[in-house]
Amino acid sequence: MLEGIVSKVMAGLLSVSTLMFSSYTGNDPGFQTLQSRAGQNYVIVRAVLEKAFENDFTDVFNCGKPVNLWFKIEIRHNNSVELTRSYSHTVTFSPLHASWEVLFSENGRKEIYTSYEQMLSAVSILECSLPRAPGWRKIEIRAQSWLDPIELTQPDRKVDLMALWRFKRPSIRRSFNLPPVS
Repeated sequence: MLEGIVSKVMAGLLSVSTLMFSSYTGNDPGFQTLQSRAGQNYVIVRAVLEKAFENDFTDVFNCGKPVNLWFKIEIRHNNSVELTRSYSHTVTFSPLHASWEVLFSENGRKEIYTSYEQMLSAVSILECSLPRAPGWRKIEIRAQSWLDPIELTQPDRKVDLMALWRFKRPSIRRSFNLPPVS
């Protein structure tokens, strides 16, 4: 049984390496939306990636290696950067359980998904709470995303997953008027 699992993982790794060095479709990722709501002491930001994992990613997410998706959130006030935070969503496939474990760094939550579509949906959404300065009224929020390279044991090299995004980092920015702090 263990031999079968190892062969599935190796097949996934070989598929990824074949994918990387042959023709591939690639994706045109972008942010569908950037939303914000604010309280007295916090700003909640919600960013949703779209078209990021449509082509070629099934083999990547099924290879058994951790895949890191990064989000960077930047808040600007009066044309200066006031706050920058980076968050990762780490996806690891378990061939033994036929499930994907996702670790969301923005809140330390770990989820297990048995549906590939549900995992993709969850990993594409960032929702984080950031501290709010009392003087912030009109702010601009910028979001950006990227992928880390993964290490393959066969053929023993790093593969830059950004090639599947045509080396483009999707980004979005939007201005928000925050309610006054009492």
